[in-house]
Amino acid sequence: MKKILLVIVLTQLAACMSFSDRSFRSARNSIQEQVPDISLEKEFAISLGNSMLGFLDVLTLNETDISELDHVQMAIYNVESGGQEIDFNEIDFSDTLRSRGENLCWETIVRVRKEGEQVWVLVGMDLERNSLDAVSVFVLENGELVMINVDGDFDHMIEFALRPASDSRRDNDAS
Repeated sequence: MKKILLVIVLTQLAACMSFSDRSFRSARNSIQEQVPDISLEKEFAISLGNSMLGFLDVLTLNETDISELDHVQMAIYNVESGGQEIDFNEIDFSDTLRSRGENLCWETIVRVRKEGEQVWVLVGMDLERNSLDAVSVFVLENGELVMINVDGDFDHMIEFALRPASDSRRDNDAS
């Protein structure tokens, strides 16, 4: 009986994971259209669904509260430029992410340009619901492009993250 239960659990968990970069293909294609001198070759990709995140939440005894996330996706691409310097400064990442949802308004909240490293962090907001629904990170370093997408109920997660700070503030106010 234990073996059957173990097989069922492992099958369910495996179904909640993927090693495909399918969710990044439209972004990858948009980047290649905007910078035609490069090619992006997938090195690694992983996608975790809500069920896997819920399972991880149980394993951490709900300390991280990641069950509110819908997806966490990451892909790493080798950037081939034919020996030319790679510069993504002209890429419109908000346009690149439009394929993830027409209802989301994308804004760049962090942009880092250092020698040999470029980073962009964008948030996708649903203006009708007044909520933060997605975060995307792009990191270009040493000929590799790392793309990370996270979707879910960030409003709840922000409240969860700020709860210890507000509790300690109330404790200080009471004393």
